[in-house]
Amino acid sequence: MADEGNNKEKKWQTVLKFLAAYLVAAWTFLQFVDWALLRYKISPYWVDMLLWVFIGIIPSLAIYLYNKDRINQKVLKLREKIIFPLNGLVVALVLFFGFGNSDLGSTTKEVSFTNDLGEIQTETITKQEFRVGVPIFNFQQSAKDSTSLWLGNTINKLLEIDLKQDKNISPEVSYAENTIDKIQASSVFNKFFVDGEYTVENGIYTITPTVHNSKNGKEIAKKTFTGPDFFALIDEISIYIKNNVGIVQEMQDRYIDLSIKEMTTSSMKALEAWAKRDYDEAVKIDSSFTLAYFYNAVRRNRYSHGELEEKYLIDKAYDLKNNLPIQSQFEILMYKHIIYNRWEDAEKLIGYQLEIEPNNEDYNRLLDIVYSETKNIDGHYQHALERFNQNKNEENARSYYTSLIFSGKFDDAINLIKAYELLSPDTEEIQRIKAYTYLSANKLEEAEKTYATMKLKWPEETIYQKTIDEYIAKLKTSQPNFDYDAYKGIYRTINSEQQIEYFQKDNSYFIHYKNQLMNRAFALNSDVLLSLDPGWVSGTKHNFQKDSLGNVYGVIVNQFNRNKTYDFYYYKETEEITNAYNLLKSHQFDNLEQTFEDLVTKYPNHWFLKDALKYVQYRKKQGNKALLKQYDKIAGTYGTRTFWVEKGKLFYKRDNLPKVEIFPIGENRYISLSKFETHYGFEENKDKKIASFSWSYHVANKEWIKAENNTNYILKN
Repeated sequence: MADEGNNKEKKWQTVLKFLAAYLVAAWTFLQFVDWALLRYKISPYWVDMLLWVFIGIIPSLAIYLYNKDRINQKVLKLREKIIFPLNGLVVALVLFFGFGNSDLGSTTKEVSFTNDLGEIQTETITKQEFRVGVPIFNFQQSAKDSTSLWLGNTINKLLEIDLKQDKNISPEVSYAENTIDKIQASSVFNKFFVDGEYTVENGIYTITPTVHNSKNGKEIAKKTFTGPDFFALIDEISIYIKNNVGIVQEMQDRYIDLSIKEMTTSSMKALEAWAKRDYDEAVKIDSSFTLAYFYNAVRRNRYSHGELEEKYLIDKAYDLKNNLPIQSQFEILMYKHIIYNRWEDAEKLIGYQLEIEPNNEDYNRLLDIVYSETKNIDGHYQHALERFNQNKNEENARSYYTSLIFSGKFDDAINLIKAYELLSPDTEEIQRIKAYTYLSANKLEEAEKTYATMKLKWPEETIYQKTIDEYIAKLKTSQPNFDYDAYKGIYRTINSEQQIEYFQKDNSYFIHYKNQLMNRAFALNSDVLLSLDPGWVSGTKHNFQKDSLGNVYGVIVNQFNRNKTYDFYYYKETEEITNAYNLLKSHQFDNLEQTFEDLVTKYPNHWFLKDALKYVQYRKKQGNKALLKQYDKIAGTYGTRTFWVEKGKLFYKRDNLPKVEIFPIGENRYISLSKFETHYGFEENKDKKIASFSWSYHVANKEWIKAENNTNYILKN
């Protein structure tokens, strides 16, 4: 018995020695495989799979080593006949469920695109699945100083811009003040998050970034960077972050790494203006600040501030684009296509950008806008569905939900909301979205019940809720007979170049503000459409206006947010009105007087058409030489206003407002085609100095009001 015990002990010692040697050999092999995969850009999942295989077969390996003499003679006991295949099956199942949907091929892919010269180019990038996601939160001041407070939300933006050059990492600017919120915002889809502190003292910048584990907030790495060159510190911190989130040098070397100073500006004053979104001031300080022109163009375009200004800004950004990475250059070109209304080119280029960054919120939003401009509801749905299936994050869920509403797939939308309701049942936003979904599906009983519950939990009297109650009450008695054929079309506002288009698809009404995402609309009655924000207490009521003959000429848009309301006036813009104004803008005056005379007669409520006619008639009366002399007299600077002549045309710009061309309707009065409700006036005071002021049109009273207060009545410098 003693000999048998000793033999078993020796056997197990031998088994353990072999297992130890096996583990060492396996670990060495894994290190080699890891290096080889990195070297040849192959999926790192193979290392994980092999690790599970090496660990998973240990039970069978231990049994074999212990009984190898017998097993080598092909003598297997029943337990071994069961354990060996069962062990293999378990390992196979673990690999299937753990890695069945993983990409086991190359970590990179090639994307082809047409550059701005029309040439086909190919770029190799890291696939989204293999990039390291890193939310970067705002940095906090170590010592309170109001003069440098703006840096807190600027450091993270610059780090994002700098890190985006490296396609091994997916940085994202995020905002949260405490660790719990940071973990909640980053833990689901990311392994890390970054935040930090900073101080500025006597021109010396001290920045301390911290890399955290996103699952528990624990500190992984922390280092302080100090020096007088703020931009150089950003470059150093970017490399530090990459080094501490697993981006090894060989991976970093695949991509270009421009300095942040080269991509933005070398002026802290210009950077501060940019950070505060005062883009006009930023380019005054640094006329080569590409991103300031670009961000300003994007903002102007989104709200249709002025076509001239949008094109000027995007053209400036495009001319200066060579100081940016290739992807940023294509982003500028993408927006140029949008601003110039080249929608097909824009869609192609956005598709290329999304191949590089599939989860980029800005690019996905832009593609949704393209779908809105082209009324491609099916394309919007397919894109949103693919995004959601690939990555079920909050942004993709919102986009998918919106596409379901647009497509009339209300049951799917309700099921989607119920899934999120299980996670946050008492969230006001989710309950509002749920109620809105029932309303869209015409499930009035469920909608009314949900809204009633919300009133109890969040009791606040709002115009929003009163409007909804009115809508539900009317639907209970009868369906509104909305006159779609009379109201469809494009309407233009009087205080900017913004347009609204009303259209119908699959028996549903839609409202689309130019350069923004379309919205589903509800017919409140025969001449009113209602648009609601699903998750917030805001919306718009569109009251269509008819003349004495019953012809639709405009719409008054009541914009409401809780108990605040604002009214905006829009007028129907037919194709013949659009064509006439296009001729006016391009200074093609043949037969234009007769054209506007006919339009004034046909559309008597479009009071601004009379102004266009006055300009055409005044220009004809004066002639080019007299007009240029008139322009030269008033050209100059009036405080923050500037008027100048360029190629025989008169232009006006005020700080932080768009550039517009202005047209004379008299010796001292001018109009623009960007803001119909504003006239620009000039007069000499008693000291023979020229003053600039404005007139504003009061729609309700149908009168022009002269602005003569200190901020509007300004003498020429």
